[in-house]
Formats: sequence, structure tokens, C-alpha cells
Amino acid sequence: MSFVISVDQNMQNFSYILSLTSPTFILITIGYIVVKTGWMPKENVRPLAWFVVNIGLPAALFKALSSRSFQDILHYDYLLVFGLGSLLSFATLFFLARFRKKTLTECALFGLGASVSNSLMVGFPIIMQLFGEQALVPFALTLIVENLFILPLALALADTGQQKNSHFFTAFAKSLPQLLKNPIILSIAFGISSTAVGIQPPALLSKVIDVLAVTVAGVSLFAIGGMLVGLKTKGMVTDLSSIVVGKLIIHPLSVFALILFFPAMPQLFQQVAIILACMPMFSIFAVIGMRYQYGGLCSAVLLPTTLVSFITINLVLWFITT
Repeated sequence: MSFVISVDQNMQNFSYILSLTSPTFILITIGYIVVKTGWMPKENVRPLAWFVVNIGLPAALFKALSSRSFQDILHYDYLLVFGLGSLLSFATLFFLARFRKKTLTECALFGLGASVSNSLMVGFPIIMQLFGEQALVPFALTLIVENLFILPLALALADTGQQKNSHFFTAFAKSLPQLLKNPIILSIAFGISSTAVGIQPPALLSKVIDVLAVTVAGVSLFAIGGMLVGLKTKGMVTDLSSIVVGKLIIHPLSVFALILFFPAMPQLFQQVAIILACMPMFSIFAVIGMRYQYGGLCSAVLLPTTLVSFITINLVLWFITT
């Protein structure tokens, strides 16, 4: 079975691909330099990230979903492909860590790092640059997989590893209510509901949502750059390398393998799935690691993964468009 994605012929030019993706990493670099030089204190980066995750991106998702038909939003094939592909990557890193005699909590964190992308702050600007608002439907479905499937699974396993008498399903059930309060999940739910019942927000509110939505890309990339300042990777080469390979190679290959079994999925959805799987892991990976006393490892891996992703993302874009 062949896997061919047809796009504009310009995309077959690698320099053209670089011209599309480079602004993303230039903005990350600017954020890094501004914080590294002390022009902006690192503690000021967190409010920017908070704005993106809790205000800007929910507005963009609601706008995209509420303006489409209900039939355009529900793509069970995408949920299945991206969900199983991410689970395969998670399981691969989980059992590799288990083979190396890591604890259950460490194994869960290894799997999490290899299966949940930074879709919000890196993936969003890239797919918007490449495809525009039409990519926001598969983007929203990706967030559903990450936030309602992979993340609760990883947290439940990590919690189980921390407590001798803890049961996996109990820990999994406890993680869901908190995730359901997530503004990202709520915006997706409200957007789908708005489409389903045919009710649109008033014109004035729509304009406010539009203004918030356009702020997301630049602010998120600048914040990511600032977050990378001060991360140290010394003495963790083996662990870091395995997570980097898991996230940037195994995750995209796993999603690609699942796409081969579902070739009827729209080409745009195929493209978005592979590109989002190529993203570095989500930025709060470090925060989750701190919760389980593995903050050093989870923080350190963000830097090499983000740096290497500049190469892998461009190579994958070139590969899938030729």
C-alpha cells in the first residue's frame, strides 16, 4: 500500500518548507535570547504560557469548531489513528524503560514524554502556517486524544507506582474530573455543542473571540523559548536520548503505521496527524515530572527535543510532500 500526500508543488522544495517552519523556531529563539539576556525575567514567561493555554487557544478552538458543520467535526477514524499511534509510542517507551529496571512511575513518565506532543504551543503555529483554519478540526481531535486518553493513562500509572496499595483504575478515575475542567477541553465541548444545536455567539462576542484567537501563535512560541532557559542535561544522556528518540521518531512512525491501515482518512487529516506527532513533548511535562520527584529529567529533556525537532519536523514535511 502506498502512502502519498498530494500538496502544492512548492512544498516539494525543501527551502520553501524551511521558509514556512523557520519563523516558528526563530520566535522560540527570540524568546530564549530575551530571557537568557535578562531583558525579561524568566518568571514573567509563565503568565504568557497561562494566557495561551487558558484564554487564547480555547478561543481559537471554539471559533474553529463552532463555525463548522457537525459532520465535519466528528472523525472517528482520526481519533482511532492518532489514539492508537500515540498508545503504541507510549507502550514502546514504557516497556523499554521497564526492561532497564525503571520504576513504574519512571516508565509512565518515559511513555508520556514519547506520546504527548506540544500541540498547543508549537504544533498549533506550524499547522496554521501550513494549512490555515481548516487544520483546526484534526487539531482539536488530537487534543481530545492527548487530554482524555494518554494523559490520564500516564498519570494513573505514575500514581499507582507511587503508592503500594494504589489501584490503576482508581487512580485513572481520580484524574478525569480535573482534566474535564481544563479550558481546552471545555472549549472543544462548547464548540461542538454550538455546532450541534446551531447556536452561534453574538456578533460582539465573536469579534472578541477572533481577536483572542490571533494572539496565540506568536505568544506561545516566545513563551516556549523563555521556558528553555536554564535547563541542564548533564549526566542524563541515556535517559534523555531514549525519550528524544521516542518522541521525535517512534511517535511519528507509530502514527504513520496506523495511517497505512486507514488510507481513506482525508489527506489533510493524515498530514496534521503526522506533523503533530513530530512535535516535541508538551511543556508541562516538566511540571508533571516535579510532581513525582523526577523534575530534573523531565525538564532537561525539553531542550534537546525542541532543538532536534527543528531538523526532524522539516525532514518529515519534506518526506510526506514528495
